[in-house]
Amino acid sequence: MNVQFIDELALDTETKLQIADLMKACFPEEDFHGRHYFKQLPHYRLLLKNKNQLIGQLGLDYRVMTLNGEPIKVLGVMEFAIFPQYQKQGMARLLLNELDQLAQKFQTNIDFLFLVADQHDFYRKFGFELTAQHARWLVTEEHINYGMKEGFFDDCLMYKQVGTKPWVENGKLDFMGYWY
Repeated sequence: MNVQFIDELALDTETKLQIADLMKACFPEEDFHGRHYFKQLPHYRLLLKNKNQLIGQLGLDYRVMTLNGEPIKVLGVMEFAIFPQYQKQGMARLLLNELDQLAQKFQTNIDFLFLVADQHDFYRKFGFELTAQHARWLVTEEHINYGMKEGFFDDCLMYKQVGTKPWVENGKLDFMGYWY
């Protein structure tokens, strides 16, 4: 098994097809229309492979968000998936450990890791914390921009501090882009 950090622009056709198959297998309730992404292309990916066969992946979105009006540099986790036959075998741990190493390597450029999840206990094992925030984000669906939306969330937003900036609970978090 090896984990590869790759820029989205560098993906070859075969890898895109394998990612599309992975997304379909892990998120059967969604119709990806053959795409290898959900709503938006990530900037980077961590790919877990056994030789040339994809086992799992996570997308990474690097952006500035604001928390109570202060800019924060966020590396967001999106589309985290492991083929079902490889789940519960430590594969997710391999990817999240690699994410930690990546975040530490670039810690001067990342304030927080961020993700949206319902498996809180799992992510807590890796240092993520659930947060309550009044959020603002760009609503997109099937390549259509529906404008901005706001709402309060205390059951799905998780962060992990990487840099020195403090996180503020019950704040105003502006995604400055689409929802993960």
